[in-house]
Amino acid sequence: MLTPEEVAKQHITAVLGGDPVLMAADYADHAVLIRSDEIYNGKDEILDYFKSVPDRLGNNKLEFLRFSVCENEATFSWQIVGDTIKASGQDVLVISDGLIVKQEVFLSDSDF
Repeated sequence: MLTPEEVAKQHITAVLGGDPVLMAADYADHAVLIRSDEIYNGKDEILDYFKSVPDRLGNNKLEFLRFSVCENEATFSWQIVGDTIKASGQDVLVISDGLIVKQEVFLSDSDF
């Protein structure tokens, strides 16, 4: 079983790779993803959300900044920079038994 740090790093790698199936693979079946007022319940809804990410990002660049793990929580900051998008935020992942069970996204400015 992967440690919380390994799960978080694997997830970040999947997001950078742009494959929605790999992005959702780190989530438990009953996981929840919270983005502002949007809530995605379960792995299928989370996969549907991740399917929208590559098109929404377009040619803009996603960068992950600070990363830390404390027990079963991983926190990382990110930013998107490009011609059409400027956004940033921080995500908190709660990891249990090698899978993400909760992700909460805190936007610093506009969404993408």
